[in-house]
Amino acid sequence: MNPHRYDRLFAAFGVAFVVLELAGLGLGGSIHQLTISSSNGHLAQVLATPAPTRSWIGAYLELSSFGCFLAFAVWASAKLGGGALGQFARAAGTSYATVSIASLAVVDALSYRAGKGIDLQLGRTLVTVNEALYVSSWFLAAFFLLAAGALALSRSRRLLGWSAIGVALYTLAAAPSFSNLGQFSTLLFFVWTLCASITLARGTRAASSAAVVQHA
Repeated sequence: MNPHRYDRLFAAFGVAFVVLELAGLGLGGSIHQLTISSSNGHLAQVLATPAPTRSWIGAYLELSSFGCFLAFAVWASAKLGGGALGQFARAAGTSYATVSIASLAVVDALSYRAGKGIDLQLGRTLVTVNEALYVSSWFLAAFFLLAAGALALSRSRRLLGWSAIGVALYTLAAAPSFSNLGQFSTLLFFVWTLCASITLARGTRAASSAAVVQHA
């Protein structure tokens, strides 16, 4: 495959990850919004209501999004130079996707049991497990960004590198709050992934154009 097309394909996976994840979140039902701070009354009400069809569509999109992220993470790590840092970035990216999928699986289990009879205490336990996995994924995303940022800086991609490190440091600082501050780091991670996908793909096109001019 032509290197430019190859890079465009994997850059598209990065964009697809963000689009599918946001679309899935938008379609997710009330169960996706349950947290450890949800009252017993609200929890009981949500668990007594069957999950709508749209929430299953959202779950499908979210699960699919992490397959796209894995493709992006492996490509971006190799594109930025590989080596030991690249291996660490791939491992952190793979772990991030794995833990995120595990979190979604817990939510899907709750969605399946909703409206079919589920003990309130069991429901709260599953909500707590889901939130623990979700917060853990923030740390793994931060480790991926730190490695990717260091790789980018080593290749003189300063904006891409420092932005990755900045988002990672914010994530690590905000994660212990378990609040909207921590969740905002996820949005920053999505923005960085979009920018990285476009930037790395454009870099190939620019390099190809320069090579053509030099050859001419």
